[in-house]
Amino acid sequence: MVEIEFSVMENNAGDAERLRPLLDSFEKQFRIHVNLVGVPWYKGWAEVFKFGIFGHGPDLSSIGTTWVGSLASMQALRPFTDQEVQALGGAEAFFEANWKSGFLPSDLTPWAIPWLGDALVLHYWKDTFEKAGIHDIQAAFASDAALVETLKKLQLGGYPYPLALTTGDDATILHETAHWMWNAGGDFISADRQQVAFDQPAAMEGLRNYFSLRPFISPDSFSAHKAQDMYINREAAVQVAGPWLGMIGRQLRPDLYEQLGIAQLPGKAYVGGCSFVIWKYSIHPQEAFELARFLSFQPIRFPVSLHDHEVPVRREALHAPVTQNDDFNRTYMKTMQNGNSFPTMRLWGSIEDKLIATIAHIWAERYTNPGEDLDACLHRHLDPLARRLNIVLGN
Repeated sequence: MVEIEFSVMENNAGDAERLRPLLDSFEKQFRIHVNLVGVPWYKGWAEVFKFGIFGHGPDLSSIGTTWVGSLASMQALRPFTDQEVQALGGAEAFFEANWKSGFLPSDLTPWAIPWLGDALVLHYWKDTFEKAGIHDIQAAFASDAALVETLKKLQLGGYPYPLALTTGDDATILHETAHWMWNAGGDFISADRQQVAFDQPAAMEGLRNYFSLRPFISPDSFSAHKAQDMYINREAAVQVAGPWLGMIGRQLRPDLYEQLGIAQLPGKAYVGGCSFVIWKYSIHPQEAFELARFLSFQPIRFPVSLHDHEVPVRREALHAPVTQNDDFNRTYMKTMQNGNSFPTMRLWGSIEDKLIATIAHIWAERYTNPGEDLDACLHRHLDPLARRLNIVLGN
């Protein structure tokens, strides 16, 4: 019997083992044994990078979509053939933002296939809105400006810090930042991928809008986990978060679950997730593809995988009963359909890491020195970073 190795990202040690019954079923059907490896998210890029550098490791991996560009540029991946793409349903089977994440600029080669989806949305407590006299939810979240007015009303209604947002050194901080930057017409990288764009006027306007939310965010929310706790414990009335928060909410008491609300972010929102890649060094690429196809065609469910809190990336999920009959699932799928993703490009992984650390540092300074001029703070941190990254991108 052929043996292959499959690595997946996991939030907690042992999460990946929940896939074991599914892999046992695959083995019985295809006579291919799968050795499963869990890779912790907190050190995921470093581990995955080693697979590509040393040419040794799994045959098939599920990796963060934003890492695809760097690995493809390293020539560490084996591309998917046209026949394999068609066997998976073709490009039209997947949400556009997720599908595009598998391609380098000006390159029609598919280096990755979407598997798990992540969609950034607004979660809120219905009763806190009623208490604050906010009855029109659509109007409350109609724009970023409307969201600010809603947060002011919630403060008057008894919530000194109504918004739960990640302000610490965590990958989700960049997902959240992107919404305000994109809505202002800015971006992190220029369209030609030759230089950064986060220091340009439109992007800076978006960053000003984003960091101006400080009065609504508790100084204690310096991690995604802390922000989640503040929301679940009802210390915050609104949280910007992905599907994992809604799925945690389902575990609450029925009376609390009934008070949970969900809405799309106004304008553009981040979507991402994980994609399948087959490593160039693999001596069993066909068996690796068979596993990717098997997992890709599992029945529509929420979450899509037993080992993670993520949602489907296939368009058919839009019309599934499990979507149509559930406000949360329907909102996630609408966001997946219309969302925006990070660029698939050389060095994005490094750029992403530096931006996450810099944004977290700016948040720390906004709390320790709230009197400092915001523009001065942004330029002091971002201008030198932009110069350094432009030099690297130019090489």
